[in-house]
Order: sequence, then structure tokens, then C-alpha cells
Amino acid sequence: MSQKKLKLSYSKSSLVWRICLSLVLIGLIFVVIFLRVPISKWIYHWDDSSVENADFCVEYIDVGQGDSSLIKFDDGKTMLIDCGPKASSATLVRELKNQNVETIDYFLLTHPDADHVGGGAQIFSEFNVKNFYRPMFLSASEEKDKNYPIYSTAIYDEVISAFYREQGALQFFTNVSLPSIKGENYVVNFLAPIVVNPDPNQTDTNALSAVVDIKLNGQSFLFMADAESEQERELVQTYGGLLKTNVLKVGHHGSSTSTTKDLLEKAQPQYAIISCGKNNSYGHPSSQTVERLEQAQAKIYQTSLLGNIIFSVKDGVLYPGGEGKMIDYALISVLLGVGVLLVWGIHFPKRKNKSKKSS
Repeated sequence: MSQKKLKLSYSKSSLVWRICLSLVLIGLIFVVIFLRVPISKWIYHWDDSSVENADFCVEYIDVGQGDSSLIKFDDGKTMLIDCGPKASSATLVRELKNQNVETIDYFLLTHPDADHVGGGAQIFSEFNVKNFYRPMFLSASEEKDKNYPIYSTAIYDEVISAFYREQGALQFFTNVSLPSIKGENYVVNFLAPIVVNPDPNQTDTNALSAVVDIKLNGQSFLFMADAESEQERELVQTYGGLLKTNVLKVGHHGSSTSTTKDLLEKAQPQYAIISCGKNNSYGHPSSQTVERLEQAQAKIYQTSLLGNIIFSVKDGVLYPGGEGKMIDYALISVLLGVGVLLVWGIHFPKRKNKSKKSS
């Protein structure tokens, strides 16, 4: 018994539009792949400010609901401020390696909360850390010192244990008594914690957040960690107009309890960076904080919207933005490829011409 084969036949018009549509979809695949950067700039509103051979780069890394910033100095040294939550550690390590980082000269953990220190064990494992600036809290497994409070979470203990295990970096507890980190064209100043001898019974980790001011060839970057209104008030009283900055790393992910009007009046930032996760459960950034920043006429950049954000300094000039969030060009290309298959897979039978009956 002969087996009939099913043949797909296309009318001339059907064939023409299938070919045309396929060429359009294939063309879009090439456009998405080769023009993904300008397309991403257009969709996500990047600033077109990528600078070749910049003297300094400050990258606010998208680690979700957390904080991490990389500073590359003009003498080849690097500084990492915080390292995001543990869930984003692979993302952080990958980005640092993409930036050709092998050695971290200065590794600063501003305070022991998990969304700031979670990737620390990976940092010590993957990179050569020379100087470790740590929070003014002891971990659970350390020998207890009555001069420091204890923060006994498993994640913080894992990070501090990794530091001791590697035995490579010099250790400093962050406070205002620390000497500045200096290069020929830059300086890093520790503005907080203002207290040198913390209360051993202290439990508020945000109250001992390390706040740093980094000046790169005349351009100022202020990192507020998770400092809140009380700490900001102390900073304003202590430093006043010295807090003026070009780029403000907004405190506590844009929480309503940070970035007060008094701070903004002294800082007068041109740009404000908010590091937070997309659709996070905390409601960061708060509408009140965004409103205060807008009233201060600061241009707001948010990692949950833009991805990694890079500011460059070249010849004393600040170039904002740099890299932004990239479209998922691989997924888009696959979907367009599936579209091509569907164009040829869907069969529309030919229409039969009805014969006119003779009258």
C-alpha cells in the first residue's frame, strides 16, 4: 500500500510575503546583535559619555537590592566599596573580571548588613586584596574585644572568616581616625563613623556606616552607605560645606529615612546614584527621597533601571553615565528566529476559484 506524502504548497503571493517577512526578521536579528549598544542607549536613556583612556572610573555595579562600587584610580590601583548580597556574588565577580581587575588595593565594607557584605567571601577567594577596611563590628567567630560590638549573622561571619583564611590583607576598622588614602591626583577621606570608640552594646549597624568622600582630580564622589537622618545630621554639623559633591551615592538605597534636605543643601549634588533592586519589597527608592533629590536639581541614576552606571574623569572633566542596562539581545534574536520558522511553518491552503455558472 503506497503512502501519500503531505506536500505544503504556497501560492505566489503567499510565497512572496513569506520571503519578505523572513528577510525582515533575519535583518532584525542582525540589527539587534550588531547595534545592541545604540539600541540599549535609546531604550534605557544612557548618557552618551563613554570615555576612552579615562584617568578615573567610578562604576556603581548593579547587584540587585544591595550596594557595590568600583573605583579605578589613575595610578592603576583599585578600590571596591561593598560587595552586594551573596546571591549576586557571581555577577559581581564577573563584572570585576570584565573590568580586568585582578588586585583590589582597598576593599571597604561600610557596615555588616548582608546586602553590603554578602559577596565578601567570593572577593577574598577570587582576588588579591591588599587592604581590608572593615565595619566596627566583630563577627561571631572572632575573639571578643570589649571595645567593639558584635554582629553575629552567618553571612558576616563567613566574610570575616574568609579574610582570616586568606591572610593576605592588612586590616583596618573604619572610623574617622583612619588616615586618608592618597595618590598624586586623588584622595579618599573617611568622614564616618565619627565615633572612634563605639558602644559595645550597639546594635544599629547603619549608625556606624562608613561614609567616604573621594576626590578624583577635582571631582568629588560622596558615598553615604546606609547612613540615616541622625548620622547625616552629625555629618552636616561636623563638615558643613565640605560635604559639597558632584556625585552623591544616595544613602540606604533611597530610603525615606536618608538623604535629608539639610544634607542636600550642603552636598548640592549634580548627580545622585540610587542602588536598589527592581521591584524590591522595601519600596526603594521612596517617593519622598526622589522628590527631595528633584527639588535639589540632582539628576537621578538608578541601577534597577539602568544596570551598571559608570562615571569617568578625564583631564579633570566629569563624564556621567557611560554604561547602562543592555537589552537581552540573545533572547530577542531567538524569538525572531522562532518567528522565521513560524512564517514558513504555518500553512494557508490555496483559495479555490469558484467557476461562474453560465446563465
